[in-house]
Amino acid sequence: MVIWITLMGLAICQPLFLGGKLINEEVEVSITEKVGELHVPNEIEAASIARTLVNRESLANVNTLKTFKQEDGTESQVPVSSMEYYADCDGDGDPYWLVVDIGSTYQNIVDGSDYSFTIRVGDHPLGDHVNPNYPGGTTSSPAGSPRVQLFGKLVDVPPDSKSYDDWLKLKNCFTARHPDSKFWLPENVISPHKTHWVKFVVDKIYFVGGFGDRAYIGYVNPGIYHSVSTIDNGMKK
Repeated sequence: MVIWITLMGLAICQPLFLGGKLINEEVEVSITEKVGELHVPNEIEAASIARTLVNRESLANVNTLKTFKQEDGTESQVPVSSMEYYADCDGDGDPYWLVVDIGSTYQNIVDGSDYSFTIRVGDHPLGDHVNPNYPGGTTSSPAGSPRVQLFGKLVDVPPDSKSYDDWLKLKNCFTARHPDSKFWLPENVISPHKTHWVKFVVDKIYFVGGFGDRAYIGYVNPGIYHSVSTIDNGMKK
């Protein structure tokens, strides 16, 4: 008998000898019959996982387009990506970004570039202890761990937009995730650079939860994204 075992689209043929004789039957055996059916998160569960990822982590790659002038006078745009500090201080999936005005990333945005945020498992400062376990993820594999692409609008958070207590809450939250950021807070008169707060209001989400045989991969409805709870607060299903 020849046993065919399928694993992630690959078939492995293994001849089976019984009593010293090769049995010429072929039996297809699904690997899931051996290890149990894998539960693939649906869109609602994926939204909770994405929200959890944004809440747990605190570093994002902010992706923009940089314009270069060529020797012949023409211009070209090249995708660039830089690490920036963020924190999900309101717990709503719309993170705060402490912008350094002179930074190349923000200057690209000022010049009219589109932008997006990319966040993956492991995007946090050294020394932070962040849970890397997610439904559908493979903790031992960066390729099999969740990552999310966020699109949306940057909304300025001016000084008069919050009460004193709300400002204190935001600063305490942000500096707890990024202690060194206290040196360039907007009100710090000895800061070497001008900075300001923005909130990234998410309106489109593309989520890769891990490997496709066990994780959700695709767009997540922004309404669902904003309505679900994080895993740590009891994931909605």
